[in-house]
Amino acid sequence: MTSPKTLRDQIISILQNADPKNGESKSIKKIFKGEPPQSRWPGFPWGWVEWAGGPLTPSSMSVKARVEDRFFVVVVDKHVDADRAEDSVMDFADSVEAALDADPTIGGLVATSYVVNREKEKRFLGDYSLVALRITLYTRRRE
Repeated sequence: MTSPKTLRDQIISILQNADPKNGESKSIKKIFKGEPPQSRWPGFPWGWVEWAGGPLTPSSMSVKARVEDRFFVVVVDKHVDADRAEDSVMDFADSVEAALDADPTIGGLVATSYVVNREKEKRFLGDYSLVALRITLYTRRRE
């Protein structure tokens, strides 16, 4: 049985190997296993992958259980120029999604995966614009 933790770790590995970049060719400095506290934020941009859960359809006599999981893939960047911060995460949306699309079976661990949602949040920290992108990745497998 494939665990959500194994899937999360493989998603991180896929992203690290693909090395998604923004328009200024900056890579994600560190990808965490879940959201870290602010005291542990590394330099920007950085991100995390988080299991969000999903439904389980139990097995029957002839069919294995169907397991659907969702994972949040988040990238955070900041810049004193609000437009550059905004552009950065929009570029990461494209490059992260392309990396995930390139391996829809997540290394053979699932039958399929695909992006089902993209969201953005913006905050201001003093003079800085802090922008976060959250991609929701859907996965499906039978066990």
